[in-house]
Amino acid sequence: MSLLALLFKKSKLPIILAALLGILTGACSAALVAAMNQALTSRTVADAMPLMPVFVGLAVAVLVLRIISQLQLASMQQEALLDLRLSLCRRILEAPLRKLEEAGPHKLLAALTEDISVINSTIAVIPGVIICLATLVGCLVYLAWLSGPLLGLILGVIALVMASVALPNRYAYGQFFKRRETHDAMYSGFRTLIDGSKELQLHHARSEDFFNRDLKPTAEEVSRISLTTSKLFIITGSWGGFMVMAVIGFILFGVPRFQEVEMSTLAAYALVVLYLQQPLDGLMNQWPNLSRSHVAMKKLEKLGLSLEDPEPSASDNGMPRDFQRIELVGLGHTYRRELDGASFTLGPIDATLRRGELVFLVGGNGSGKTTLAKLFTGLYAPEQGELRVDGVPVTAATRRAYRQLFSAVFFDFHLFERMLGLDHPGMEDKARQYLSRLQLERKVRVEDGKLSTVALSQGQRKRLALLTSFLEDRPIYVFDEWAADQDPVFRELFYREMLPALRDQGKLVFVISHDDRYFHLADRVLKLEAGQLVPSSAPLVTAVPA
Repeated sequence: MSLLALLFKKSKLPIILAALLGILTGACSAALVAAMNQALTSRTVADAMPLMPVFVGLAVAVLVLRIISQLQLASMQQEALLDLRLSLCRRILEAPLRKLEEAGPHKLLAALTEDISVINSTIAVIPGVIICLATLVGCLVYLAWLSGPLLGLILGVIALVMASVALPNRYAYGQFFKRRETHDAMYSGFRTLIDGSKELQLHHARSEDFFNRDLKPTAEEVSRISLTTSKLFIITGSWGGFMVMAVIGFILFGVPRFQEVEMSTLAAYALVVLYLQQPLDGLMNQWPNLSRSHVAMKKLEKLGLSLEDPEPSASDNGMPRDFQRIELVGLGHTYRRELDGASFTLGPIDATLRRGELVFLVGGNGSGKTTLAKLFTGLYAPEQGELRVDGVPVTAATRRAYRQLFSAVFFDFHLFERMLGLDHPGMEDKARQYLSRLQLERKVRVEDGKLSTVALSQGQRKRLALLTSFLEDRPIYVFDEWAADQDPVFRELFYREMLPALRDQGKLVFVISHDDRYFHLADRVLKLEAGQLVPSSAPLVTAVPA
């Protein structure tokens, strides 16, 4: 979808008003040229004087219309920018998790900053482009009224001029695509620079190697492409201005060789073409912005984050919280690595999990445990098989509602400072009780629904994440290696008291763990090896057939 079509779809009235103002401004500009020409071709000054009120009126009209169009632009630009940013954020929130993981945070950050900024800058020039186009069309209509055959001849010359400009611009457009892809690599380098700052500062050779072999070449490539395209547009813009003079020269000295034309008509044509130099320069100068915005729109679509209105979201309601069992029936998922073309397949997995159960998922690193947890929670859509709640399949329409059954703390969890979505009576009192139980009451307070700090050790941050999950009070709990960063005291508390307490409340508790000394506390142990469920060495049943 083009930017103009997108804006028209989202903001019909402002776009129509901006277009009408642009067309009216262009028409008044063309009429102003006609008045100028008529005054210049008058026999005497006395004959030209009656045109003065017309000239002044048209000049004032052009001034007022330009001011109004710019004011309309300021309002439309900010509204459109806000809408585009919020639309993109909404699409990211609703996009499949796997797609976001494949894109990577650096590409998403580039989309939220680079692409939206480019699109916003293009919105600012749209009214000006409309005015230039309207002025061009109005002047061409006036030229047609003066002499149709002469206009046809001039249009042929203009077509040749445009072709000479379009070819290098087409090459520059391709360079914009290359520049945008390089921007993703540069943002990836910036992220590594920030996330790996400790490791880089501790190893000078690594720091220099990263700067000279990764960061610097990428930044230089972005700069090189940007400079190349800028030079190209400067040359083509200057060439276009020169060709306007060439067209005027052709009108004055070339046309009389092909047909007999009155000198007054040639003068009028030369004047109009000279007047058109400004709108033509305007179109040429805005061509890079229009090209970059098109590249930005294509990039968003490639990421699966098109700014078109998404389909209506599925409701969060409709999934029974008093379910008795969840079945994994032939559940499977495949990872495909782009670098080496290798793939990893999880499944097919068949198991039944019931309320009031404490289930451990065990296995070596890379066996597919976290992937299975993401399939189980509905964060991944299964490529094969299905999930069933009390025998009812989970579909694309009900998957979001299904996810609302879960509270999870993944290994790579994110801790929010505000207690988002937990604004209910008594929440802060419960939070203080949990903070005391987790021995964090001296470090963290909950005030006005916000944690006083999250600048804690990783183990303490995980305890805060556990606090949030307890406050959510969902029917299913998923913990992915929660105890990995805990000291022995809290590890004992987690396995021997907290997990059994959740189970006794009728929760389904699903725990990924390597702590084999606690496996005997589970009601069942599921073991994964290379993506397949295998019999466990633990003294418990591995799975209940679906």
